[in-house]
Amino acid sequence: MKRIIKIFFSLVSVAILLYFVKPYYDLYELRSKRVLKFNSSSETFKISEEVPLSKLDSVLITNDLMDSAYSLKSLIKFKNYDDDTLVAGKYTLQKIWSANTLVNQIFLMRNQNITDLHIPSCKNLKDLAIKIAEQTDLTSEVLINKFNDPLTHQKYGFNSVIFSTFFLPTTLEIYKNTTADNLLDLLAKNYKKFWNDSRLKKANKLNLKPSEITVLASIVQLEQQSNFDEHTTIAGLYLNRLKLGMKLQADPTVKYALNNPRLKRVLNKHLKVDSPYNTYLHHGLPPGAIYIPETSVIDAVLNYQEHDYLFMCAYPSYNANHSFAISYKDHLKNQKKYTDWLDKEGIR
Repeated sequence: MKRIIKIFFSLVSVAILLYFVKPYYDLYELRSKRVLKFNSSSETFKISEEVPLSKLDSVLITNDLMDSAYSLKSLIKFKNYDDDTLVAGKYTLQKIWSANTLVNQIFLMRNQNITDLHIPSCKNLKDLAIKIAEQTDLTSEVLINKFNDPLTHQKYGFNSVIFSTFFLPTTLEIYKNTTADNLLDLLAKNYKKFWNDSRLKKANKLNLKPSEITVLASIVQLEQQSNFDEHTTIAGLYLNRLKLGMKLQADPTVKYALNNPRLKRVLNKHLKVDSPYNTYLHHGLPPGAIYIPETSVIDAVLNYQEHDYLFMCAYPSYNANHSFAISYKDHLKNQKKYTDWLDKEGIR
């Protein structure tokens, strides 16, 4: 009987020992396991609001980044991280991370506030400042003051008139609480990266500076905002006019001079607006960009289509395409078709 009791207590002791030891053993086993299941060397995920670190499992599994057979909760609790919080932002994971490294790295990144900043194609620096402020902790007032500061222009090799050509639409990874100065330094690196030797050679071949290429691209984009396939053709037309010393006579520059981008029909009275941006009055490019264009449009200018077109007119329909002509005589025919269509549609 004593032997049975002894065996019983031995089994109970072992069971109790296993009860307390097994979680630590499982934890030890988990630490070295690679629980991430994506195939690439790294992957990112984003969260739009704060998440308790204790719910990291759910976040990773929901984003299809971790094998659902594993749980990190015990490891997070063991490290006393379960009361910490992941702030909204972007997180990058490395495939080679073990569960232990994963938890440690996530803990270190929890307050980094990394986000993707989208620099859009837009009307002007004021609009750009507003759009950047919406994505960062910076205010639009701080940004526009920095954008308008002559010291800023001087630092990056621009002047106030062409400074908008410094901004190239892109997406950049930044800290949400970045400073205006750090942001501009990052944009300067992006500018230098974009204007590589290949693009600079193409600009030089056209006898135009990068800022002038961007000014022309801003006109091209506003001439055609729907059918991007026309951009190289339009760019070639304007370059032909520049080479021949002809005025660009671009309607978007008139709308810009009038500060009326929604003007549907440019009339003769509009062409007389006294502004250096009115390319119906002045030869050459306007002094600055009339829009912050997409980089694809800048490339369309650099890789313009070679042809003999000198004139274009909106095509008589709502498809936003253009009719192109080599001679003024043919242009007048295209123009009449378009004005007749405008009258028919009651567009004033």
